[in-house]
Amino acid sequence: MKKFLLGVFLVLAGCASQPRSPVVPAAVFDAAIPEYAAWGLRGRVSLVRGEQGWHAGMRWDEAAGSYRLNLSGPLGQGAVQIDGDTAGMVRLQTADGQQYATRDADALVMSVTGWQLPVTGLRYWVRGIPAPGGEVRFTTDEQGRLERLEQDGWDISYNRYQTLAGRDWPTRMRLETADISVTLVVDEWTVSPPATQSPGPVP
Repeated sequence: MKKFLLGVFLVLAGCASQPRSPVVPAAVFDAAIPEYAAWGLRGRVSLVRGEQGWHAGMRWDEAAGSYRLNLSGPLGQGAVQIDGDTAGMVRLQTADGQQYATRDADALVMSVTGWQLPVTGLRYWVRGIPAPGGEVRFTTDEQGRLERLEQDGWDISYNRYQTLAGRDWPTRMRLETADISVTLVVDEWTVSPPATQSPGPVP
């Protein structure tokens, strides 16, 4: 079954924009995505719910399975820093020094800021791949890149890509669920090519 689903993905990747696929396991994408020692991005994110919204600068750095996400300026808080480690723990620190920890990044952000930002999935979606586990629907463009992805209740559209370190990286995407819309624009990607040894955790 897995070989059959992978074949479906490869056929879709070689064609022009296609209708959405049937629901398939996210693992269908595994063979097509190389591992990178480290990656990071600098950009902007905006979140809108009804007539409310906020905008923030965004910095994301990841190495060896650990990540750090900095959001500057959301909800007038000045800054929010989110750290995730290989053990699955997530820590959030606000501009006034308050610290929180849990294993659920999405719930933590919602609890502290009152806003729904899918940190867990975004960690993968921002790279143009589905999050591990679960099921997805998708469409691809004529280069085989994700054009649209549906996973975990979110509908993600990819509008622009940049070629760097041997693959294409998204530079503009839109995420929607229920009454929430998130737009992410990447101004700069930094990528370490695939390596046999990974660097240590993000400092």
